Amino acid sequence: MLTSFTYRSCSSLLFRRTVQYPLWNNTNIRTTYSNEFTKNELLQRYNDKQASTYFNQFHYLRHLKEAPLTPLSFGLLGLVPFAAVPIYMYSTGIYLPDLAFTQLAYSASILSFIGGIRWGTLLEKSNDWKEYTYSILPSIAAWLALLVPGRWSILWALSSLQGFAFYDVTKPGYPLWFKGLRVLLTAVSSLTLFATLTLSFVLPKKEATTKNTKRTM
Repeated sequence: MLTSFTYRSCSSLLFRRTVQYPLWNNTNIRTTYSNEFTKNELLQRYNDKQASTYFNQFHYLRHLKEAPLTPLSFGLLGLVPFAAVPIYMYSTGIYLPDLAFTQLAYSASILSFIGGIRWGTLLEKSNDWKEYTYSILPSIAAWLALLVPGRWSILWALSSLQGFAFYDVTKPGYPLWFKGLRVLLTAVSSLTLFATLTLSFVLPKKEATTKNTKRTM
């Protein structure tokens, strides 16, 4: 009887200690679970549920400190072609459609790359038509960005980057550090596209040298 009483008492105390804290309390996770993977999985599920509005996605930035050096480095280096275009045009004081088109083409390649990432995460764990269909949408958006005429092409590329990033960070399937990196890279690249769009209105324009660039930009 003593053994039974002790077992029930310990079970009751453990149960109370588990439910005393909410899921997002790190103390509860540290106390109840010793497996680091399980703790991270619980945190990821909670964060996935919380990122329901546009500005909530920026809370993933705090996980950037967990990002491996290699993808973090390549991600930051990938911003150079985005930033170089408006910086160069601002420094010269001339809007260059040919140069702006290179930024647009680079944006299209990044959109296609984003779709490839999503496709890759589905290969071993999903046969869902909806998920695979979504994974090809960034490539279609990239193609349309090169077809939309005038300044609308820049706006389309900017909106596509923002839209797919918001969708990705609110869905499970990516590490938290990757979501933080995705938010950072999307924010900076979108700002550079917006800067190029603004410069197209405020700077004198140099005549484009190619037919495709004239049509697009």
